[in-house]
Amino acid sequence: MTQGETLPDCEWRHITYTMPDVFWDVFKANRWLLGKLFTIASDTLQQFGRLKKLTLGIFSALHTYGRRLNFNCHIHLSVAAIGVTDKGEIRLFHFPFKALKKQWRYGVISLLRKHFHELTLPAQLAERIKDEKDWRDLLDKQYQKTWQVNIAKKTSHKAHTTQYLGRYLKKPPIAGARLKHYVDESVEIEYLDHRTKKLSDLNLSQFELIARILSHVPEKHFKMIRYYGFLSNRLRGRLLPIIYDKLEQEVEITEGPSYAAMLMGYVKVDPFKCILCGGRMIFNRFEHGAPLGKLISEVNTLANLKRVVI
Repeated sequence: MTQGETLPDCEWRHITYTMPDVFWDVFKANRWLLGKLFTIASDTLQQFGRLKKLTLGIFSALHTYGRRLNFNCHIHLSVAAIGVTDKGEIRLFHFPFKALKKQWRYGVISLLRKHFHELTLPAQLAERIKDEKDWRDLLDKQYQKTWQVNIAKKTSHKAHTTQYLGRYLKKPPIAGARLKHYVDESVEIEYLDHRTKKLSDLNLSQFELIARILSHVPEKHFKMIRYYGFLSNRLRGRLLPIIYDKLEQEVEITEGPSYAAMLMGYVKVDPFKCILCGGRMIFNRFEHGAPLGKLISEVNTLANLKRVVI
């Protein structure tokens, strides 16, 4: 099923979580913290849902780039305007905007305060922050500021949400149409200035442009899009059919090419054919394996043990 077929046909609310620019380079230098921003953004909504005994539907995406290709980490999140009870009933879901903003600000500040001794501070901050007290003073100052959390109007149909998915979750850091000129070793790009609301030009060397683009490539196994509640892999198989039924939503399941067919088309290799006897494997059963994070952890542990033995 495509994402457009999976989403319940109901109203959705889109939220963009941002942070002060002083923290952008902190997260750039400590990318292992980026995954925790998803949790901070989604947990408050899920807590509101649990208070009303509802399981919500949430999907979110991490953006690390601004319009000048600078590192500007923020979270785009969409939450369904409905939730499902333990009895399979559908109810409308509302949340307090002000509390949502406060919890996001509190969560990010608490995260940075907790991990101070593990942080690699960027050069401009390292000159100012000499000890934990300096760091806490900086965090307290930023906590007093207004953080921009933009809550858009509700979308009335899942088609609008699907368009949102395509626009914000899958677009590259820069579109080819924004590349204006390339002269010698200088590249000129066009961007919309937030302050003036006008188009401006930015000149970068070819190496700086490449470096800025590469800074937004996620680490291996890092998931830039994450799902929660009845959209999560753990619950969607059980809860989505209930929601479709209650909403009287007909879902057409469209099957794309299989993994084996795609591999045959690209590299002319049948993944189900035995390289020894030439026979073809037949599907027997499926068993749920260990989570990807656990497998990666076990591989890293074995690699460390190997170094010790050597």
